Amino acid sequence: MKSKIFFMLSVVVFSGAANAATTTFFDSSQVATNVALGATYDTVSSNGYLFTYTRDKLFTGGVGMITPIGRPVAVAWPNGVEAQAVTVGPIGPAQITIKRVDGNVFDIAAFTAKLLANTAATGASFEVMPLLNGNDGFANPLAFDATGYYNNTFSYNMPSTALLSGFDTYTFNLFTDFAFTGLTLVDASSPVPIPTAFWLLGSGLVGLVGVVARIRKTV
Repeated sequence: MKSKIFFMLSVVVFSGAANAATTTFFDSSQVATNVALGATYDTVSSNGYLFTYTRDKLFTGGVGMITPIGRPVAVAWPNGVEAQAVTVGPIGPAQITIKRVDGNVFDIAAFTAKLLANTAATGASFEVMPLLNGNDGFANPLAFDATGYYNNTFSYNMPSTALLSGFDTYTFNLFTDFAFTGLTLVDASSPVPIPTAFWLLGSGLVGLVGVVARIRKTV
């Protein structure tokens, strides 16, 4: 009887602590704060995560008066985060990098991305390279199909995203513009707080264990 009660206690009290904190982007309550503005990228911080995304920053003005004016953004925060293929400066694909502010590892349980250009003619994939301590997680990027037309969306979750787990950085690439419109990020290093009700129930079970022990001792 005593061992069964201890088992019940462990299930009630510790099952909540084993779960990880989940953050789902994007909604109007999530504020993005500018962290860095580069020649071909911007970085924002929101809810413990950093998003670095490429920007095709056009320039205007004469010598000594060069001003970045940027290319129009189709999906702006808080509706999502957009990456643009870079055609000015170091030319490159549209890219979004996600990491935690505290540098801890996390998982990408699900993501939804929208095409902002057509890829149907050639075919395309979102290429994802996870990193840990600056080292590539795999020999080659993971590929998620992105073949379609402007405004087509692609959603991926478990088990497709099973390999997006246990890394501290994830870099997404596509040769043309795209935007994340949904993300489910799981920080396995941050357990969910146990509600007060569970602690009270746990305390009651501990007391019950003591009562049972005393009864058995006197019988």
